[in-house]
Amino acid sequence: MKKIIVLTISDLIYEANLHRKLMSLTKSGCNVRLLAAYHPNLNIEIWQGIDLTRIRLIKKTTIIKFVHFLLFSFLWVIFRKADLYISYDTLPLLPVKIASALHRKPFIYDSVELLAGLNQLEEKPIRKKIWMCYEKRGIKGVNRLITVCQSDASHIKTLYKDLPEPVVVRNTPEFKRIKAGHQVVRNKFRIPADHWIGIYQGMLFEGRGLRNLIRAIPGRDKFTLIIVGQGPLMPELKNMAKELKIEDRVIYTGLVPFYELHDYTASADIGFTIISGKGLSYYHALPNKLFEYIQAGIPVIGSDYPEIKKIIEEDDIGYTVNPESVEEISQAIKKMLDEENYKKFKNRILKISEKYTWQQESQIYLRTIKSVLSEKI
Repeated sequence: MKKIIVLTISDLIYEANLHRKLMSLTKSGCNVRLLAAYHPNLNIEIWQGIDLTRIRLIKKTTIIKFVHFLLFSFLWVIFRKADLYISYDTLPLLPVKIASALHRKPFIYDSVELLAGLNQLEEKPIRKKIWMCYEKRGIKGVNRLITVCQSDASHIKTLYKDLPEPVVVRNTPEFKRIKAGHQVVRNKFRIPADHWIGIYQGMLFEGRGLRNLIRAIPGRDKFTLIIVGQGPLMPELKNMAKELKIEDRVIYTGLVPFYELHDYTASADIGFTIISGKGLSYYHALPNKLFEYIQAGIPVIGSDYPEIKKIIEEDDIGYTVNPESVEEISQAIKKMLDEENYKKFKNRILKISEKYTWQQESQIYLRTIKSVLSEKI
């Protein structure tokens, strides 16, 4: 039985992607050991089968938190032998690389998003340079690099020479047969039966198009927006909705664990993924919420950015908009509320729902792991 060690600074509460990957590894016969951050509300039961170690990180500042993780993870991983080491996201790269070298075993960099284009680093050039130097050192000698979309893979190849060809494994959910009649959101929040329900799920950060989405609602009667998530923009968004006199039609659920999210998503009529931030990470984004909307059977309104646009328009499952244009978003909602248009998109999603599933992507992921395990160091 092959032993695989995975490091992440995530607290796992909302890590559907990592959960799918590790469950696939255990089902394929691998022994998986995971080091992650501690969260008191983690549902341990859904991580059964994984040998899980969690760190209670010092959270006074982000830097202290990161340094604490690096020191602990380094001392933890170098004394543990494995057949393969995986860095899930950027921070664990150096500890993973060092352990790989000490034990003469391969390592993988699972790049969750494009570090070079992160929205939050665009206006912080010094911090960005530090992170890029860190990634450059950590990625040297990597046996395989995994990204979530082809645009990220292509860009990383231009940044770092002599890398193995990146493998694209999209962040897709497991296939679920689309069923009608989900009413979790409507019942829980007492939304009128004649209201259409739009849903945004994700963090409430800059660059998620949330301000313009709320500004697009006033002209659309009998339409309620559900925001599933939390973040620093919440107070501002609540004030904006109040000023626009639509506070009763913008509902905040807070964060929902990933294993409960599908019922919320399937209760909606329209899914929004209107990314609008600066940086290539957003421009190249292929968010998991897009695939979750498809699996829930709801049409999508998304940004006219390359990866999002390709899926929405090629599969004809909704509308793409300029995320900076409130008018375009408003008009897209109006067109979507037309019964004939809506029915067309719903029928299309029923036909393509099995196309974007973890059952498909897991085969690529497992082939990649198997290939690396067979390599000699």
